[in-house]
Amino acid sequence: MAQTVALYSVKGGVGKTASAVNLAALSAAAGRQVLVWDLDPQSAASWYLQTEAGAERSVKKLLKPKGLAASVRPTIHSHLWVLPALPGQQAIEHHLADKKDAGYRLAKLIDPLAEQFEEIWIDAPPGLSLLADNILRAADMVLVPMVPTHLSERTWFQLKGHLRDRGIHPDQLRAFLSMVDRRRTLHRDFAERHRHDMPELLEAQIPYASLIEQMGDDQQPSVYREPRHPASQAYRSLWEEIDALFG
Repeated sequence: MAQTVALYSVKGGVGKTASAVNLAALSAAAGRQVLVWDLDPQSAASWYLQTEAGAERSVKKLLKPKGLAASVRPTIHSHLWVLPALPGQQAIEHHLADKKDAGYRLAKLIDPLAEQFEEIWIDAPPGLSLLADNILRAADMVLVPMVPTHLSERTWFQLKGHLRDRGIHPDQLRAFLSMVDRRRTLHRDFAERHRHDMPELLEAQIPYASLIEQMGDDQQPSVYREPRHPASQAYRSLWEEIDALFG
């Protein structure tokens, strides 16, 4: 049975897509069959992995039985596949709303992929929406990148409240610090200050690094480009923590 991990945040600009691509790449490097599902209309994950949807695919077809399997594309990297963002993907909310199982549709669609892939990493769009609820229900783990600021703290508790109100209970809800600048006192002290009220916060911290920003230069995961760089090593530490949680 495939493990499904959703990289999700209420707000954008927190390093979500870079984290989804790099963590999935580390699993693929370990020899696992890995799928990245790009559900963010910005299609950055698809672009990073040099993969585009075929012109014949549509959101409406995607949501039909066997629609996901027909849309999967290989990447240039071993063991790593992409379900790329589709043109007009922002209309997915409209199509979901028309379904009787509107809040659970994605979870049902993912099931057939479990035979082909060991892990499915979802790059989710930011915000609280019907699509977000689908993703949060479909994922075995919801992984939330947080820039160590007061706004991220606020959105974290907003997300937990939303999950509680909607009766959504992922097997694992975890957060990690992203874009950390250790020159800033707030960034250095954030984890210690929230050790008790954020027990879901993982130990690994992803630094703010030009290497990650430069992923677009050659469109490949930074953990492949410079595996010994401190940012790549931080992603590996995070990946090992996540892997340990799944046992």
